[in-house]
Amino acid sequence: MLLRLLAVLGFVVASASAGPTRSSKLIFLNEENWEDLLKGEWMIEFHAPWCPACKDLQKAWNAFADWSDDLGIKVGEVDVTVNPGLSGRFLVTALPTIYHVKDGVFRQYSGTRDKSDFISFVEDKKYRVIDPVPDYKHPNSKQMAVVAVFFKLSMAVRDLHNHLVEDKGIPSWASYGLFAGVTLALGCVLGFFIVIIIDQVFPTGPRKSQQAKKTEKKDTKKDSGTESPTKKNGNNNNTKETKKTK
Repeated sequence: MLLRLLAVLGFVVASASAGPTRSSKLIFLNEENWEDLLKGEWMIEFHAPWCPACKDLQKAWNAFADWSDDLGIKVGEVDVTVNPGLSGRFLVTALPTIYHVKDGVFRQYSGTRDKSDFISFVEDKKYRVIDPVPDYKHPNSKQMAVVAVFFKLSMAVRDLHNHLVEDKGIPSWASYGLFAGVTLALGCVLGFFIVIIIDQVFPTGPRKSQQAKKTEKKDTKKDSGTESPTKKNGNNNNTKETKKTK
């Protein structure tokens, strides 16, 4: 009897430590399939494995996903640690972050994080009172695509730093110094090309004065090669008067 109680207790403890059961209706979104959000109605959550608040939300979010078919929506989630580009597209600065999406219109959810509140938010169409994300912040815009690239780049730099410090044994200050040197070098090269381009488009100094002189010479030649009608008439009249005098 004692062994049976211990077995049951162990099962309960193991089930509690394993965390909430993932809903079969929950859709995992990533860099490749995130554009599915642009069609239909969605509720999407951005989270990270290390985030305590995200862990607290898991149970309610999975229970909400079980209702997705009844509500006629799709419920998804994004792990920002493996999808940094998406966190950039959506400007995710706090976790967890939840969005409601309907036919490509994005609204950030800021209500309470409970299954019943999520359900009423969709059923009662409470999202209508929330201002949509402006066009310049729309995840599918060109500018947000650029932001996504920068987020990916920053994540790659961080991973490289961790690799150098943890795997290669390089001191942190040396890794930071390396990245600082590379950044300065790239900045100098980029600045050099920008100066060349500007100098070609908007010349200054001696080149500008030389071009101005050439332009003046061309204008002078044109003026000297073309006589005004008044001058021509004056010459004709003088010729006629000379003939009459003779």
